[in-house]
Amino acid sequence: MKIKYIIFSVCFICLFTSFAVFSADKNSSDTKFDIPVIDGHNHINGLFRGRGRMEERYQDAVSETIRKMNQANIKTMIVMPPPFPAGHRGIYDVDKLIPYLKLYPGRFKVFGGGGTLNPMINEAVRIGKTTNEMKAQFKKAALKLVEEGVSGFGEMTAEHFSLGPNHNYQGAPPDHPLFLLLADIAAENNLPIDFHMEAITKEKPLPAHLKSPPNPKTLKPNIKAFETLIGHNPKAVIIWAHAGWDNSGNRSVRLMEELLKKYPNLYMSIKVRAVDSLPVNYPLDKEGDIKEEWLELFRKFPDRFFIGCDHFYTAPGGFRIGPDSMPETIQLFNRLPSDLQKKFGIENPSAIFKLTNP
Repeated sequence: MKIKYIIFSVCFICLFTSFAVFSADKNSSDTKFDIPVIDGHNHINGLFRGRGRMEERYQDAVSETIRKMNQANIKTMIVMPPPFPAGHRGIYDVDKLIPYLKLYPGRFKVFGGGGTLNPMINEAVRIGKTTNEMKAQFKKAALKLVEEGVSGFGEMTAEHFSLGPNHNYQGAPPDHPLFLLLADIAAENNLPIDFHMEAITKEKPLPAHLKSPPNPKTLKPNIKAFETLIGHNPKAVIIWAHAGWDNSGNRSVRLMEELLKKYPNLYMSIKVRAVDSLPVNYPLDKEGDIKEEWLELFRKFPDRFFIGCDHFYTAPGGFRIGPDSMPETIQLFNRLPSDLQKKFGIENPSAIFKLTNP
């Protein structure tokens, strides 16, 4: 069964990758942003499979990232570890990245916690309790990241679907005590939180393109709990990652508009990728232009969005993680009006990430 599932998953990804390439073919010139941008959500994977074992090649991965940034017209990049579960193979946090990012002054800002804080939340959910000792350990780990110079906390997750083999499922209440504690720590230190959460507005069966296990057969609503987190400390900036990439079918323009109206401390990064996203809330039409309802949303909240390609950069020859979301994200950006390009590409991320020379 496992072999059949792997074969099916590979075929599924190849099929939809072909669809994505075909649908974007008329826009194949969208390989770089029209203007120099700040890309607010990405990952650098320094693990490399060589000589029969896993090697660490973070310096090569960072050098390759710079090369690709220059090609794509990315001036500055926010990088962070992905949201790891406890005990995951190859888990890392900012300690692996910072020494090499410093070799390129002004090109990077780094978030931390995906490899340290996020597993602690996963473990608390697993054992079903959060003791004062666990809170103290969590706070100590968060403050250590602050001391190391992070520009925010992330990538954290409350609802992370498994999209195939070796891609984990994670579920935690958005209003978990440790998330609320992190919001207080973030507010006190004036640092944002990057938050990955599939939107689930009501109890519903798992979408047909996802497999259970590891995903749950039934999805439980999480928006009310998410609102508890956002409203817990209004001074905490919450970045809801991946607007434009929706695997539940519930992250609609209407939902995002309602939350943005209600919570001025809520921001969103934009990632567009058709290959593994449900089409219902996809932001581009068949011609590759931005759908009118999305453009209206952007116009209503011009200060609350920025680009976050969510690309995994590796050393040359390293194994790639997931499909490429850059082409469609660039495609959307290059079809924005020039005033929104300036907002989403430069002004908004400069303000959120406190960049002094955007």
